[in-house]
Amino acid sequence: MARCWSRREALQLAGAGIVFLSGCNTLSPQQSAGQTVTPAPPASAEEIAEYDCPPYGGQNNSICSHTVETDSASVYLLPSQTVGKSPESLTLTFYNNSETELTFNPFSWTIRFKNPSGWTEIEQKSSGSGKVSVVPGDTVAWSFEEVVGYINESEAIGSGTYTTEITVPDPSTDDWITCLALFSIQ
Repeated sequence: MARCWSRREALQLAGAGIVFLSGCNTLSPQQSAGQTVTPAPPASAEEIAEYDCPPYGGQNNSICSHTVETDSASVYLLPSQTVGKSPESLTLTFYNNSETELTFNPFSWTIRFKNPSGWTEIEQKSSGSGKVSVVPGDTVAWSFEEVVGYINESEAIGSGTYTTEITVPDPSTDDWITCLALFSIQ
């Protein structure tokens, strides 16, 4: 004997099918069919110094913490430690050594971690909008935990090698520059 579906059950099944087909069932970049991408062991300060800028290739207009010459660079982002003991121990400081006041969104970050086969971007679940203006010769700082919370409050940060990136106006052109900090957490 065939079962009769109530209107409510039929609508619930139809709704679930729509959600599935619309792509609302996707996995985060760290997950693939039930697998979690495992971070590679944390890099030492010596290993970090050997990475390219940026370490995952691509962007030409990047300034990296491990390759920047702070005496001559107009803007850059530095971690408080190249190798930290915990996420709470790290601070990221943006330096404006240009002669131009720079205004940018302080909530728009990209974070990646090193895995055995490359770099994985942490899923951005939120993005704040806002503006911060940094006058010439000034700095602005964020804790690493704060930055992670800006993009994904539920992300658990553990031992590994990380990059954090923020894009700021290039003080000498109409372009934008990616300021990148590279560090590891033991």
